[in-house]
Amino acid sequence: AMHVVKPARRLSHDGRPSGWGNTSDIEDVPADLRVVSLLPSATEIIGALGIRERLVGCTHECDACPDEWGMQAALAAGVRRVTSSAIDPHVTTQRDIDAAVNEHAATAAKREVDAARGATAAASGNDEGDPPLYSVDNELVAELKPTVILTQSLCKVCAVSEDDLKGAAASCGLHSDAPATLTEVGASIENIAAACGVPQRGKRARERFEAQLAEVAGAVAGARSSGKCGVRPSVLLLEWLDPVFDGGHWVPGMMRVAGCEPSLNSKEGSRSSRREWSDVTAVDPDVVLVACCGFDLRRNAADAAAALAVNNGDNPFARLRAVRMGRCFVLDGNKYFARPAPALAVGAALVARCAHDGDEIVVAALESLSFYPDCAKLDDSRNLAWARVEGAGAQTTELNNLLRQMPEAGFEEPDVPDIEDFDGLHEEACARGDHFYIDPKTGYMVMTKIKHEARGRCCGSGCRHCPFAHVNVRDKARCIQVPAMLYTPVDGIASDVVILMWSGGKDSFLALRAMLKPGGALHDVGPSGVVLLTTFDATSRIVAHQEVSAKDVEKQAQHLNVGLVGVPLHRHAGTGYVSRLEAALEVVTSLGCKVKALACGDLHLEHIRSWREEAVGRGLGMKILYPVWSDVAGENYAALTKDLVASGVPCTVTAVTDEAAAAAGATVGAQFTPELSNKLQASGKDAFGEKGEFHTLARVWKVPRELALGI
Repeated sequence: AMHVVKPARRLSHDGRPSGWGNTSDIEDVPADLRVVSLLPSATEIIGALGIRERLVGCTHECDACPDEWGMQAALAAGVRRVTSSAIDPHVTTQRDIDAAVNEHAATAAKREVDAARGATAAASGNDEGDPPLYSVDNELVAELKPTVILTQSLCKVCAVSEDDLKGAAASCGLHSDAPATLTEVGASIENIAAACGVPQRGKRARERFEAQLAEVAGAVAGARSSGKCGVRPSVLLLEWLDPVFDGGHWVPGMMRVAGCEPSLNSKEGSRSSRREWSDVTAVDPDVVLVACCGFDLRRNAADAAAALAVNNGDNPFARLRAVRMGRCFVLDGNKYFARPAPALAVGAALVARCAHDGDEIVVAALESLSFYPDCAKLDDSRNLAWARVEGAGAQTTELNNLLRQMPEAGFEEPDVPDIEDFDGLHEEACARGDHFYIDPKTGYMVMTKIKHEARGRCCGSGCRHCPFAHVNVRDKARCIQVPAMLYTPVDGIASDVVILMWSGGKDSFLALRAMLKPGGALHDVGPSGVVLLTTFDATSRIVAHQEVSAKDVEKQAQHLNVGLVGVPLHRHAGTGYVSRLEAALEVVTSLGCKVKALACGDLHLEHIRSWREEAVGRGLGMKILYPVWSDVAGENYAALTKDLVASGVPCTVTAVTDEAAAAAGATVGAQFTPELSNKLQASGKDAFGEKGEFHTLARVWKVPRELALGI
């Protein structure tokens, strides 16, 4: 189970937190002040100083000024994003991100050595097509005419550094900071304010930040003095899971503020260190916090779930005492731990809340703090702060059920005309012969098909325009960005196949069983003659409407040992649904197969069938089969229900859209049974939910393959 917390939305009319006081009466803001912030933390501080209107440029990663709503207002007012990155962490695994960063670091180091030796780029083997880890649009920076540019020298991996500016700061003030402790973070707030000509605002903001830290420490210490608070728990914050890194810089200080003892890295100000799982199991801390750098709660929860599921739950992470005892928590590492900014005070409070979980006195003291996040229900939050992972028995599927209830992180940026069709951008870049283009929605640099073909291989990172069908991607369900095989049967695929549109639910499952029966399209060839085709959202990796994860569908295909092709659908892509299906067919035919027909699990809705025939059948020139269709609505439901029972496969409700269906018993987590079907029919609802009243997941792995398939 997970418990979710929502940060309080205590905002003034201009987006500043109400607890920071009125800064407008302290001093005037320099009339000519124009700030370009190359740090998400600096952008947050600019908002905290009450000078958001003087911000003219920020990074592709900035999302708080001082909060999400303030950032949204800044972008709406015309603030420009001036940076991009060669790595999009949102669609890349932690291990692949680590490998890419190491590769960039090694390349940069080699270039520095070669430059010192006077070697040319060609002599050093430099691939001029590879961009730096971070890039600054220096022309745009110059166009914005900043008087102050804020950057950092702490970590070249985490953000734009001075070296990336290439002279863009020649005509203005450049302020670079490298805070490594909480005290230095406070000083950095004042330094940024001084650089912007508002030192008194900086003084007040620092005082508020340090006062909040003191309030957290006081809340814990006050409870401890009562004699009812236990010993200081040992806490390990994992800044990265694959490979393992502990928390560094200010994190040990945050733990001590929270009344805890940091495990492994105990020296505040020291860098995060790479560890082995054996190091973690050796200290076996009381509490484990997963707050990976740059990732929000959703991503950290998903990665933690995946880490717990490795080797069917038999792994060092799952065996940790904290995990087994329900004292492992995932948090929003991006917002509350990764940035040297005022939000670290809230992070310290969250550390205390998780570490002292179960101590009612400490929890009550923390929750009484004015800046402490408010508790909220799952369906009433956009900004989620932390969640509990309940023991090694918490399976990936169960965690994903909770993740589906969490809204997507971030916020909607103002509409920018003519930039959301990245397929169009890609085609234009290829026409020019470019190796990269910048995704205007995220600011990340995207490799074109030309660049991939020049490399001659799939790099395994799940790139958006991979021309090699993601052949080297390890975790395809989580990473692929173009249609690709998610699973290929161990005994191969038949030369002639039927592609079955597969949602993972009972209807498509029953369609598969129907085709394998005598007289069915697959009876003579068997399961090797079918390839399942599933479409899912490229960001959430969830099958639309079904609330079924791509991972669950992959698990189905593996157990049934049938082919599965995945089709990620991008929200802002110009490529249509049918075009994506056509690309999926090409993936299958590239294996040497001939696609005889498409099949669907439609039951009786004529308008859906008509659309399929027109848009999909004629559009792709394919015959479409309807193995479980009835011209009379519901006429075959009894037979279908009997067949479902015969399969032994439990089908669980994963999503409900109709209140009457829910009242009849079709609630999330309920089992679809003949009894439920009868109740739905008695309530006037479609007994199979054919009109979208509810959706299911067929847990085929619960029974032997032969029984599930009816063979």
